[in-house]
Amino acid sequence: MGRTVLIGSPAWSWREWEHDGGSGLVCLDPLSADHGPACRAVAIVDGRPAWSFIGSLDPVRQPVRTMEAAVSLTSALPDAIVELPCPRETPLARQFAMAVCRILRPERILVPLGSGLEALGWPIGAETVVCPPALPQMVCEAQRRARWIEMADHSVEHAVDVASVQVDGARLGSGRRIDLEGWDGWAEHLGPVLMIVGDLEPSPKEVARWLDHAHAQKLVHVRAQEYEGLVCSFAGQEGEDFGIGSVVRFRAADGVFDVRSTAVAPAPVRILKLGSLHLLPNGREAGESKPWSL
Repeated sequence: MGRTVLIGSPAWSWREWEHDGGSGLVCLDPLSADHGPACRAVAIVDGRPAWSFIGSLDPVRQPVRTMEAAVSLTSALPDAIVELPCPRETPLARQFAMAVCRILRPERILVPLGSGLEALGWPIGAETVVCPPALPQMVCEAQRRARWIEMADHSVEHAVDVASVQVDGARLGSGRRIDLEGWDGWAEHLGPVLMIVGDLEPSPKEVARWLDHAHAQKLVHVRAQEYEGLVCSFAGQEGEDFGIGSVVRFRAADGVFDVRSTAVAPAPVRILKLGSLHLLPNGREAGESKPWSL
């Protein structure tokens, strides 16, 4: 039968098609909270879910993770129905949607009648089908919030030492930690960039001295509070996700993330995947940070 790709649209819903999943259903839309918390890609096979962390409501903000999810979740499902997010009206978003579609190598590509998406340059052309209208945006936001609250209710606190894990999806943890005279927060050096994390504002004299010490050309200063509320995931050595949660705080002086996660404690974390979406304690979404700014 081959794969069928459904192209999302904010005005129409694929809910009725999702129940005809052939050998499985794969939802690559991180906005969806139909199968659990958002910011993930989810595969449903025989009623059993598998998921891959995206970390954003917009797949273009996390293109590498979305590509990885497209490959890993569909590799064993040659006849699955795969739902892609709606390509936003930007050249990058549309090119990215085409690239994901080519990776999936579908037999059919379906778009909602009236969406105009069939006019885009899909790899095998697109068929139009009648779809019911989508739920109002307010309802979708309320559904996501309910899922975030449910996630928090089933989470426990973990302490994750940056020195003992690989940090994925952030600038922090990608370099070599160094000690800076007079700085009691986190500091690391990668290439021409010296990154410091802490609450105090360094003086121009200190910045010049630290750049010289690290043989760096640019200083990036991030306040520790900017990590609070970031969605995150725990993963094993091969990148398999096993717990989703959010950052409670980053203790910059110790290099430790306090995280509330659905993973059972103590968790064998090998990779800490940081997202870009911030959550408030009441489950409301508080915007996204710029990719690789933290």
